[in-house]
Amino acid sequence: MDSSKPRAHLPNGPQLWRLQRLVEWLRSGRKLTQRRAAEALQVSPRTIAGDVEYLRQIGVPLTFDRRRGTYVLTEPYGNLPLVTLRRTEWAAFLVASQALEALGDAPHARLLEAAALRLAEFLPTTVRVEPESLSRMIRFEAGPRPRAPLPFLETLSQAIEEQRVVWMRYFSNSSAEESEREVEPYHLLFYQGHGYLIAHCRRRGDMRDFRLDRIRALEVRDEVFARDESFDLDAYLGPSFGMHRGERALPVHVRFSPYQARWIREEQWHPSQMMFTRPDGSLDLHMEVEGLADVARWVLSYGGEAEVVGPPVLRHRVAREARRMAAMYEDTGTAASPLSGSVDRPVDATNETDPSP
Repeated sequence: MDSSKPRAHLPNGPQLWRLQRLVEWLRSGRKLTQRRAAEALQVSPRTIAGDVEYLRQIGVPLTFDRRRGTYVLTEPYGNLPLVTLRRTEWAAFLVASQALEALGDAPHARLLEAAALRLAEFLPTTVRVEPESLSRMIRFEAGPRPRAPLPFLETLSQAIEEQRVVWMRYFSNSSAEESEREVEPYHLLFYQGHGYLIAHCRRRGDMRDFRLDRIRALEVRDEVFARDESFDLDAYLGPSFGMHRGERALPVHVRFSPYQARWIREEQWHPSQMMFTRPDGSLDLHMEVEGLADVARWVLSYGGEAEVVGPPVLRHRVAREARRMAAMYEDTGTAASPLSGSVDRPVDATNETDPSP
């Protein structure tokens, strides 16, 4: 397109749809007049005249053939530059919708897929990918997910955008109680199949994480809050290993067996991690982590292939859990299982913050 020509305004959805139809009409060679197009597209001839002028401005080689009484292309023309996409670029919409579905965000997944299918109306068939075909090639599995669709996503998204205070009734798993909160919503976060609201809690006077499926009731207030522009989500999430947080970051040192080390070294477990291979093939992993509850569960998942070297509070916690597990599986005849309550539950010695405020 000639850069010296005036830049046309960006078309909205209905106009973009008409422009693509007009280009397809011109390529077909069928007779095209403003009146015919207006009747077919259900707009006024004046609107079609504006569309034709727009096509000229963006470089579509068309003219009106007075002898034949129709608009024609003076040379071959492909697709509108505003809607030309590679096949992989358009398919990314469908891939993203599948990822949202795997995260438990079914409503937004359906919206994104609908947008992709709507976009397909403006694209030639050569770049289209059928959703069913794509699902056979790519599949997302996010592990455990909520039993029901994540609640309040659309409402919270709008509250975040408009910076409106939110009232909610929230259930905390740690206290097994409901409480009322007024919060200033900042971000929505998806982690291991769960949705979280990152918000400033006025009751606590600090940033907190709220699991969406534990929000029992929610109302967006008329009050608008001033967002703290210095808040950095990456910095807020960075020190934690999961969604549990502690009062301070602690150095964590975990040693993995030579067998397990082959898989551990392939992953990025934490932004602060450093790995060192020992002469016997075992692997030392070092991290600076806030909150040890998730680290303890992670280490225990590897059984005897992982050993906590430090800090002592984490080593003692994992050892205590290992003893409880061993006692649970011992053949003690009619003795009660530790899970029945005959063995004390472990005490959290790290004074960590539960992810449910």
